[in-house]
Amino acid sequence: MKIHFNTQARHKITKANVNYYANPFTHPSRKMNEHDFIYMLDGEWKMGQDDEEYTLKSNSLLILGAGHRHYGISPCRKNTKTMYFHVSLENGDEVTDGEPIDCFTDASANKSIKRIFHEIVKAKLSDNDRRASILFDLLLCEIRESKHQTDKGATGERIKGIIQQNPERFFTNSELAQMAGVSVKSAETKFKELFGISIHQYILQFKIEQAVSYLKGFPEMSIKEIAFNLGFYDEYHFSKQFKKITSLSPSQYKKQID
Repeated sequence: MKIHFNTQARHKITKANVNYYANPFTHPSRKMNEHDFIYMLDGEWKMGQDDEEYTLKSNSLLILGAGHRHYGISPCRKNTKTMYFHVSLENGDEVTDGEPIDCFTDASANKSIKRIFHEIVKAKLSDNDRRASILFDLLLCEIRESKHQTDKGATGERIKGIIQQNPERFFTNSELAQMAGVSVKSAETKFKELFGISIHQYILQFKIEQAVSYLKGFPEMSIKEIAFNLGFYDEYHFSKQFKKITSLSPSQYKKQID
């Protein structure tokens, strides 16, 4: 589920605090006329919003949108601790041309989200409303960027894993995209953004790294055997790519390590 925010409006933090629940507690069922941001510090809590369910664990963030029905599905775990703040509903929020944001975020890999959230709570408790409002805009940017990085990283890492688990194969970008469940353009773009090189360049670099490992670990293996083990269609093609990357032919490299 996505919540829309008008990025041209200045939202106001109306309330903020840190809550500790020594005993299990079920979140109330209600609709609010403002947005409710909850960051789980410790514990576990299962909540619902409209018809979707979410399990909050440490370092997860849930946005309960203004006007949406939210409710507790089960009591929180003992000793659960959360940060939260309420933020005003502004004109332009919840419209299709507003900028959407996922209502649930796993922030375990992005410490900036927790830090900014904490700063918002701290600013509001200190009655520094202007700072809290400015930090809120920064938090939205960080959540969106974190989601983008997660999507990009998941696709790139998935493709990298497929390549590494099949050293004997030369994949086309189309094959890898299909196996990763994305379009060819998305596969190529996300992989290059994550690793800084194209998929084809990575495949060649990985295979030459594997070849070096063979040369060092199995000196009795012929260059022809290594080429075939790594999916090259002949020794000439392998030697040409090896020299392009290492500046040495496989034979010259082998003599260096003998």
